[in-house]
Amino acid sequence: MSKTRILFVTIGQSPRPGLLAALTESLAKPAKITEIGLLDGLSGSEIEDLQAKPDEPAVTARLAGGVWLSLSRRKIGNRANAKVAAVGGGDFDLVVLMSTGIFRDLESTCPTVNAQRALESAVISVAAQSDTVGMIYPLAQQALAPDIPSISLFETVSRHAAHSNTDQLKKAARALKDCSYVVLNSVGYTEDDRRAVSETTGRPVILPRRIVTNSIRLILSSLVSAPVAELSGELRAKLEDLTNRERQVLSLVCEGLTNKEIARQLSISHKTVEIHRSNVLRKMGAPSSGALIRQMVQAGFA
Repeated sequence: MSKTRILFVTIGQSPRPGLLAALTESLAKPAKITEIGLLDGLSGSEIEDLQAKPDEPAVTARLAGGVWLSLSRRKIGNRANAKVAAVGGGDFDLVVLMSTGIFRDLESTCPTVNAQRALESAVISVAAQSDTVGMIYPLAQQALAPDIPSISLFETVSRHAAHSNTDQLKKAARALKDCSYVVLNSVGYTEDDRRAVSETTGRPVILPRRIVTNSIRLILSSLVSAPVAELSGELRAKLEDLTNRERQVLSLVCEGLTNKEIARQLSISHKTVEIHRSNVLRKMGAPSSGALIRQMVQAGFA
């Protein structure tokens, strides 16, 4: 039997062994992993040209040596789209964009997990219930001038803390203790970071890498035996009642994709997607896609 083929894309340099291990440790069967970094092979001057100017929307990216850079969101987004669009539909079983900084739809004909879109959908689902959401960013400039258009209509409070810096994370968490949810807005944040913030605030904490990991499990459920173990027994039972295709559609619905976008990624008709989406909502007991996403977030999917 051939191995499941997964392409991981990071906006910095590869390899990212720690992050990759965290995202793939739940796969029950061996997978053929390919990893690329959007900064791989670039010269120092080419990387410098991609760095963000002081007043420009920015994202963080890690170099192979461990140094973190602030990159132009627009420029690195263009590179990401070009890389993903170049992937043929039959080249991989799944493409995973390991960044919460790419704010555009990717032109993919392969099932794709976009960490930013999945995170936005989770935030919108809880913020829409009039909950104040706390956002922790790795860069001070991101917290001072947050620029996420899709959540601009909701009440959010922003702070910053470097990855794995417990003191900064706890300081940021204390400032967000009155929020209903706290979001660690970077795939670079770890489960240890999440625990530090959760213990400080006593609030649910949304962790992007957990969303990505669970999305991988759902999309690849027909290829690997990978239940979403952290979820409640009731929700796990509902997920087990879904067909493999319905789990794929569920994951992409939770990412906020339209029926047309889901159809393109799964190479099926949008009418078929409509049927699967309807079945998913019925089996999950959710009246709408938003309610479905909230159910998943509240149960620990994020």
